[in-house]
Amino acid sequence: MAETVQVNVHAELRKPAPITYYLTMYSITQMQKAEKQRKSINAFLVLSPELEFDTIKAQILEKISEGLKPKTITFEHYSVAWTIPRTQASSMPLCSPTDYQFLLDLASKQKTPSVNLVIKARLLKNKKNSKDSDEESQDSESENSDAGDEDERPKKKSKAEVSGVLSLSYPNDTALNVKINSKIQLLQNRWMRSKVGCSSDHCFVHPERSDHFPLGHEHFAVWAAAWNKDDSLANLETPPNHHKFNMIPGHQLDELSPLLQRRLTNRNQPTAGNSTAPVFNFNIPPELLNVFRPTNVQPTEERAPPTMQDQHFLFQPGSRHGPDLSLDDFCTSYKLSDGIRTRLHENGYTSAETLTFIVVPELREMGFKFGEIAAMKAAMRHWGQ
Repeated sequence: MAETVQVNVHAELRKPAPITYYLTMYSITQMQKAEKQRKSINAFLVLSPELEFDTIKAQILEKISEGLKPKTITFEHYSVAWTIPRTQASSMPLCSPTDYQFLLDLASKQKTPSVNLVIKARLLKNKKNSKDSDEESQDSESENSDAGDEDERPKKKSKAEVSGVLSLSYPNDTALNVKINSKIQLLQNRWMRSKVGCSSDHCFVHPERSDHFPLGHEHFAVWAAAWNKDDSLANLETPPNHHKFNMIPGHQLDELSPLLQRRLTNRNQPTAGNSTAPVFNFNIPPELLNVFRPTNVQPTEERAPPTMQDQHFLFQPGSRHGPDLSLDDFCTSYKLSDGIRTRLHENGYTSAETLTFIVVPELREMGFKFGEIAAMKAAMRHWGQ
């Protein structure tokens, strides 16, 4: 009995952990809107990895039936792509048992396996399916309007309006359109949103950087057209050299298109030495040239600009010095007041020669008034004449 319990315990320990599938589902009506205006229905599944692929398909169809409520439902009417956080950032399709086995191999490496599934309704081309899909999308919108979209409830369209939309959405397919559309589908599956919080359902991630660049329908159309034209211009992993991709982080437009490269080469080619461009020679008589020559122009003497006295100095540098007088004789000769004489004596000035080194700010520091400063300037000017 003890051995049986031990075997059961070991069997439980060896049992693989269940996988949590997070489903993001879009109805046909949502797929006909612009990417940023689409609203998804979300659900989740917790399933054992030991289930077969057909069982997984049935479980997914059941969630689609509960969330989108289509009239008829088959797995082929939906595109299913998956990503695994921190393990498989690029979107991969889930269409066959081989795809499912690859998913299990990567998910089993996680401690708590989880997988993100993005389920989109395919836009059917024939009229019968289009009518069914239109009715299905209307039923889906009416069922889910109570979840918070009462103000955005779509109005029913007439048959003429529906046929007009279908005729605009599905023009006559040419071989070129089929190729480009198939490449757009490959690009959308490859660059499915791999980061929670991205503003778009598709984003480009540079292999050497972690920043995400949102991709819209115009990006995919330009990318697919360049890829269809030449693999050297673009491929599944490399966007084209186009201005719509200028803001991609780390995207360097070093490789120019062949046409632009050819034009730059032609422009930079050196001109030939034996150019056939016409050469014109003109003979102008000297009399005509003399008209433009000035006559009797006398050279003007360069005069030094008049020097302006620097109000900062009491005695202007370069001026002639007057007689050598003592401070008392200087003050008596030029009628300076006893207050001026006293302040000069207190600050150590003893002769007229020493006064030539005084500047006006120093007089203010000694306590000279404006009139006394003017009297000192007048006395120094007369002394130097």
